[in-house]
Amino acid sequence: MDFRQLECFFVLAQELHFGRAAERLFIGQSSVSEAIRNLEKSIGGQLFERTSRRVSLTPLGEALRDGAESAFMSIKTTVRDCKRLAAGEQRKLKFGFLGGGLYELHRPLVAEFAATFQRIELEFVELSFLDHFQALVRGEVDVAVCRLPLGAPGLAHGPVLMEDRRMLCLPNDHPLAGHEFVDGEALAGERLVRMVPGVVNQEWQDFHLPRHTPLGAPIGDGPVVRTLREAMTAVSSRQGLMMLTRRAASYYATPGITFAEINLPPISSALVWRRDDSRPIIAQLNTLLVKLARLYSTFPVSRD
Repeated sequence: MDFRQLECFFVLAQELHFGRAAERLFIGQSSVSEAIRNLEKSIGGQLFERTSRRVSLTPLGEALRDGAESAFMSIKTTVRDCKRLAAGEQRKLKFGFLGGGLYELHRPLVAEFAATFQRIELEFVELSFLDHFQALVRGEVDVAVCRLPLGAPGLAHGPVLMEDRRMLCLPNDHPLAGHEFVDGEALAGERLVRMVPGVVNQEWQDFHLPRHTPLGAPIGDGPVVRTLREAMTAVSSRQGLMMLTRRAASYYATPGITFAEINLPPISSALVWRRDDSRPIIAQLNTLLVKLARLYSTFPVSRD
């Protein structure tokens, strides 16, 4: 059993597809298959059920995943940091963000982080609708500011840093354009853009892109989008509507599109990380962000 075999196992346990696992690992599919076979031989049992249509974990595979994934991710992070230190480089904390990210908190965070964590480099990574939670699950970023609720299992979040009223994105010639305030029932019969299936859980989709109005009237399906800019394009071409936070509405000002506040529950954003990542810097970063939010944000911050 070696580190590479375990890495292949955990990636395949997430993807449940040999081709996608190989793409993530930048190796051939046959190399993934060989690594899994060797790991199974070392452990003494089958870790995956394989058919022509699907790949699934066996009970033994689930036991290995549940019992060892946290330790593996901790070792992987430590080895990565040690390699950087050995090469004379700073440790890095990869910070994911979607769209406008931290808005008014970004500049003070960069300054305060550099002053507080002088031996750690903060690296910002832009995420999309496709990966803003999965990048955390896969360990591609250490932390990210995400819109709640959590969209994938195995994650945790800190206090609310930003809370915004929702803004409905409308083409300029839409009947609701020009309204400063829109009732949620006005979405009846409209179409909202949709997410790629499977990239976030149903709870997140129902909250951000509901299929029914508060009183139960159906909301139609617009095109599937992968990025915020794709969503804006769908709105401007009258293929569907989109909802953003008030901060994002300012950030994504687009010709041909107008915004109106809609009386649906506000959208909260918080720092999110893997539940099995217990490094002290996560708690320290949460404390720093809460302090900055209270200093620079116009919205109160939860103390939970």
